[in-house]
Amino acid sequence: MHDFETSKPIFQQIIDRILFDIEVGDLAPGAKVLSVREMALEYQVNPNTIQRSLLELEKMGYLHTQRAVGRTVTTDLDLIASLKGMRSTLITEKYIKDMRNIGVDGEEILRHVGKILQIPENVCTKLNIKQPSREED
Repeated sequence: MHDFETSKPIFQQIIDRILFDIEVGDLAPGAKVLSVREMALEYQVNPNTIQRSLLELEKMGYLHTQRAVGRTVTTDLDLIASLKGMRSTLITEKYIKDMRNIGVDGEEILRHVGKILQIPENVCTKLNIKQPSREED
């Protein structure tokens, strides 16, 4: 069973979950996806909701329907990579917005990210980023 948010249409949440599964490789390129009935049982929603989600994913190019095979995940690795890029950008933008909302400036954000990523000091120097000292942790 899946819990759905009330603030977003269920069909869109199903799209988001399938896209996430494609991004992380749980649904590999070329993999066959469950039937509408199987997904409706898994998500515990009306089959029409699943059908709407799957049709939208087909329009977006992430799924393809083949006669006698069913629906499969795209094998377009560039499309999948662009999906990861878009999500990465959204996550990064949200992080920066959240940091700025608590009063952290751009340079300080870069220092924190550099520390977490363990960027070597010489790279920070080239980028003119002061690494935080251990006391600032």
